[in-house]
Amino acid sequence: MGRRSYFNRAIIEEVGPLLKQLRLEKGLTLEQVQEQIHFSAKLLQRMEEGKCIPYMPLKRLSEFYGKQMKIVFE
Repeated sequence: MGRRSYFNRAIIEEVGPLLKQLRLEKGLTLEQVQEQIHFSAKLLQRMEEGKCIPYMPLKRLSEFYGKQMKIVFE
């Protein structure tokens, strides 16, 4: 069986604000991140708001920010 596309609510609620914090610490807009990881700014915003956390965008963001999301990938 393949990896789930979405994570449970507790993980989404924890990871969403962390993604926004990492972006702001780098002084980046959603549009700037979008250009780098090739996922829409709308999706990135939904992730930061804790509305959804798809696996592949999260993996790319983790690599982009240089942070391992252990809570998700363990």
